[in-house]
Amino acid sequence: MSLRHGLLSLLAGQPMSGYDLARFFSVSMGNVWPAQHGQIYPELAKLASEGLITQTGDGPRGRKTYETTEAGFQALRVWAQKAETDYSVRYEPLLRVFCMWSLSPDEAVACLQADREEYRRHLENLEGVVATRDWSANGTARSARLAIEFGRRFYSMQVAWADWAIGQVRAGILDDGGPVPPVTSLADWS
Repeated sequence: MSLRHGLLSLLAGQPMSGYDLARFFSVSMGNVWPAQHGQIYPELAKLASEGLITQTGDGPRGRKTYETTEAGFQALRVWAQKAETDYSVRYEPLLRVFCMWSLSPDEAVACLQADREEYRRHLENLEGVVATRDWSANGTARSARLAIEFGRRFYSMQVAWADWAIGQVRAGILDDGGPVPPVTSLADWS
């Protein structure tokens, strides 16, 4: 996915300003594709110059609202149907887990507990988003709800995994000659 496709998708659902888009990204797409104001505004300018979005209004303090054009909608459809998807994962917290052998058990547990807290915080934020929005407004909102459900399940799994990993470290897996973590089913995590 690219930022441009996320913007085209959101603007196809309803006209929004750059500020509105940044807010919506943070609460709906942040678990999939985070974006900051500094990334959104230049991309909006590019999309407008390419005729993929159009400005639909002006507001106070230079606020501009945009919506996806028919050409933008068609570009979004082509991308959604035919883009080659990158399924590789680069996830720094998990890379750190690969290096936990270099930490004491207490240090490793502290890192895992910090990660768990971050996963729980993200999960709590998504739970709040789900509870406070009308997901029936349009197809864009309903699609966003599907992506948010992935985020909810992803962070829930990470919390459960962190609890499991903390238990494994406390059981001595980092000790020389310690036990090998067992293969478990996801049901064993709860």
